[in-house]
Amino acid sequence: MLDVAVRAGNRAKREVIGRVPPVRDLSDRLHRQRLRRHEPHLPQMPPERAAVVSTLRDDGVCVTSLDRLAVTGTARLQVGLAALAERLAGRPRTGPDSSRPSLDEVLAEPGVWQWGLQHELLDLVEAHLGLPVRYHGADLRREDATARTIGVRQWHRDQEDHRMFKVLVWLNDVDLDGGPFEYVSRRHTDRLVRSLRYVTGFVSDEAMRAQVPESQWRQATGPRWTAVVADTRAVFHRAMPPRREDRYSVTFSYTSRTPMTTLPVPPATPRQRELATSGLDDRQRACLPRTFLR
Repeated sequence: MLDVAVRAGNRAKREVIGRVPPVRDLSDRLHRQRLRRHEPHLPQMPPERAAVVSTLRDDGVCVTSLDRLAVTGTARLQVGLAALAERLAGRPRTGPDSSRPSLDEVLAEPGVWQWGLQHELLDLVEAHLGLPVRYHGADLRREDATARTIGVRQWHRDQEDHRMFKVLVWLNDVDLDGGPFEYVSRRHTDRLVRSLRYVTGFVSDEAMRAQVPESQWRQATGPRWTAVVADTRAVFHRAMPPRREDRYSVTFSYTSRTPMTTLPVPPATPRQRELATSGLDDRQRACLPRTFLR
C-alpha cells in the first residue's frame, strides 16, 4: 500500500513539474544552484573513467564491460551474481514476465550489493550527477522469454531526478532475441520530449517509429559481464522483449540525494540493515537510503 501511494504521489509531482512552467523552472534553477555549489568538491578521475562520463553526457549510454570498469571487488561480484542467477534459473515462473530474488537473498551476497558502493564507482556516479550520490541498491532479475511488450519493455524515460545513473550487467550472453537494453540517442530523446510533449508514462512502438526510424534504435547486446552504463532520464529506452531465451541481469541504480521524486523504499529489518552497512565507511554509509540507517 505504501508503494502504491508513493508511486501515485510521484506521478502527480512529475505531472506538475512537467506541465507547469513556473514549477519546472524553479526545479531546474534549484538544481543548477546545487550543481554550482558542489562543483569544487567533485572527484578527480583517471582518463578512462572520465571518458565514460563524457559519453554519458554526449549520448546518454556507454556500453562497456565489468573488466574495463575495473572496480574493486569485481571478481567477488561475479561469483555472487553467478550464484544468485543459478538459483533464480531453477525457480518456476511465478510473475507475469520476470522474477527477482528477495532483498534478503541479495544482501546475503555482500559482494553483490556492496559492489555498488565501491569508491571508484561512486566517483564515477558523482562526476556524472554533479552532486552527492544516493545508492538504491542492486536489482537482479530474470526477464522471461515471453516476447510480450509490457511494463518496462515499453519505451519510457525515467523521471526520478534531473540526472540518473544506472549500471546494467548481463549475467548471460544477450543477443537481439535475448532482450537487450534498447534506446534512442540523447539527441533523438530531446526532440521526442518536445514533439510528444512527454512528461511520464510509456510510448508505443508505433509512436516511436513515427518519430525515429527503427534503423536508429540502438541495442546494447553483448556477452556475459557486458556493462551498460546509462543515464535513463537522458534517453528513451526499454528492456527489449526477450523472444528466444530468458535474460539475466543486475541493475545498480543511483540518483542525487535531492531527487525530483521519492523512490518507494520499504522498511528494512535489523538483519537487512546489518548486512547492508557491514564494513562501510562514512562516505559509503552516507549514500544509503535512510531505511538502512535507522
